[in-house]
Amino acid sequence: MTAPVATPPSVRVAAGTLLALGVLLVASATLTLVGQDAVVDRFVAAQPDLDRAATTRALVLGQALYLVLGAAAAVGGVALLRRRPWGRWLGLTAALFLGLRTVLSTVTSGGTTVFSLLVLVLCVAAATSLLARTTRGWLVGQAGS
Repeated sequence: MTAPVATPPSVRVAAGTLLALGVLLVASATLTLVGQDAVVDRFVAAQPDLDRAATTRALVLGQALYLVLGAAAAVGGVALLRRRPWGRWLGLTAALFLGLRTVLSTVTSGGTTVFSLLVLVLCVAAATSLLARTTRGWLVGQAGS
């Protein structure tokens, strides 16, 4: 009987950042959807030529995407801790997609927010930890390879 292999730091960082992304995205999307009327009012007040119905639809679709990505990141983090190789790929896909979307959103809007910077840092930390050799080795049972 072999002794269980300790979880390497790269796996703990990856799981922690994925779970943090999941909590952050789900909480943000939920709060935005709960207060969607106030958010839409601000958009329409800032740009009166916007169609209220189209703005509401875009807001809801955008927040639904964040809910899906947040859930994917959290599920990937939990699966990774349970040594499920697909959790690594799910987490990596969610982190890369979210990171790319955040960068594109920042470029097109012409500015950044504390939220987008935090999301970007968490995405980079998750992706690099998920791609680490120690993470891959631990998942296949060869820690330290």
